[in-house]
Amino acid sequence: MVYKTLCSKENKLKTLAFISLIIVLIFLCFTNLMKLLMRKQVQRNLVYVEIINYSIPIVKHISFDSEDVVESEVSIKKTLTELLSFNMNNPLKILNMGNSYFSYDDIEEVTEPQNIISFNPFELQETSIFKKENENKASENKEDKNIQSKAYDPKLKKSLNQTKPEVFIYHTHTTESYGGGKADSFDEGQNVCAVGDELAKELEKNYGISVIHDKTVHSTMYTQSYTRSGETLNKYLNKYGDFKLIIDLHRDSVSDKKAVTTTINGENVAKIMFVMAKKNPHFNNNNKIVEHMMETSKNLFPGFTRTPMYYNTGTRFFNQDKSNNAILIEVGANTNTIDEAKTSSKYIARLIAEYLKDR
Repeated sequence: MVYKTLCSKENKLKTLAFISLIIVLIFLCFTNLMKLLMRKQVQRNLVYVEIINYSIPIVKHISFDSEDVVESEVSIKKTLTELLSFNMNNPLKILNMGNSYFSYDDIEEVTEPQNIISFNPFELQETSIFKKENENKASENKEDKNIQSKAYDPKLKKSLNQTKPEVFIYHTHTTESYGGGKADSFDEGQNVCAVGDELAKELEKNYGISVIHDKTVHSTMYTQSYTRSGETLNKYLNKYGDFKLIIDLHRDSVSDKKAVTTTINGENVAKIMFVMAKKNPHFNNNNKIVEHMMETSKNLFPGFTRTPMYYNTGTRFFNQDKSNNAILIEVGANTNTIDEAKTSSKYIARLIAEYLKDR
C-alpha cells in the first residue's frame, strides 16, 4: 500500500514537471515571437504569403514590392528558427548554446549577406561631379608654395669675399652628438661640428657668404664651457672686428623625437630653436635677428623652428653680451640622427642669407 502511494506521488511529480516544461517552452516561444514582431515591422504579413505559396504554388506574392521582400527576408524557416533563438546565418551562436567555451560576445554577428551580386552597378559620371571654380587656383597655389619652400634661392647668391668673413660659427658644447647613443663624442663627423661644417659649406657655396667655423673643444670642463668659448670669441673679434652674424651652435636634449623633427620637401629635418639671454645689454639687437629668422621660417618652412627659449641671464649671457649680432641656435636634439641635423643646415643657410641680403 505504501509502495503504491509512493509510485502515485512519483507519477504526479513527473506529470507536473512535464507540464511545467511545456509551459516554459510555450512562454519562451511567445516571448520570442513578441520580440520578433516588435523588431520587424513588416508592412504585410510575409509569413502568410509564404504559407500561401507553399500551399497553392500558382498564387504568387506579385502584389508585394520585391524590395520589401528582399530587405525583410521573412520566411517560415527563418521565423521558426528565430522563435527558438537560432540564427542560421551564424552557426557560432548555435554552437555557443551547446558549449559555453565559445564566447558569443566576442563574435561579430554577420547581419548582411556577403555574396551580393549587383546587376546594375553604380557608375559615377563626370557630369555628376560639382567642381568649384577656384579648385584649379588652389592647386596652382599649392604648387607655388612647394616651389617657394625649396631650400636654395639662387637670387641670394653673391661673390664670395674671404678677406672679410661675415659669419662666425663656434660651439660652446663642442662634443654634443646625435643618434641617441652617447651624449658626447669627440668624433667631428657625429657631433655638432659636422652640422657647423655643413652650414659653412652651404653659406659659402650657395650664397657667397664667407664663414669662419671654429671647432675648438670648450666643454672638457663643462662648468667652464662658456668662459672658454667666450675667450675664443674674443680672439676672433679682436682680429676681424664684429661679424654680421655670430652663431653659437648647439644641439638640444629631448626624449621625444617627434617634438624636434619635421618634414620639408619630403625629407626628415631636425627643427631649430633659438636661445636668448634677455638681460644682456645687446638683447634688443640680438632678438631682432631671431624675430627676422622666425618670420622668414614661418613663411618659407612652416614648422621648422621651435618656440624660442628666453633666459634672464643664462650662463654668462651665452656670450651674447659681446656683440649686437650674437645668437645661439639649437639644431635638433640627441634623438635626431646626424643626417637629419645636417639636412637642417641648408634651411638655416637660407634663413641667414635672407637676413644678410640687405646688410
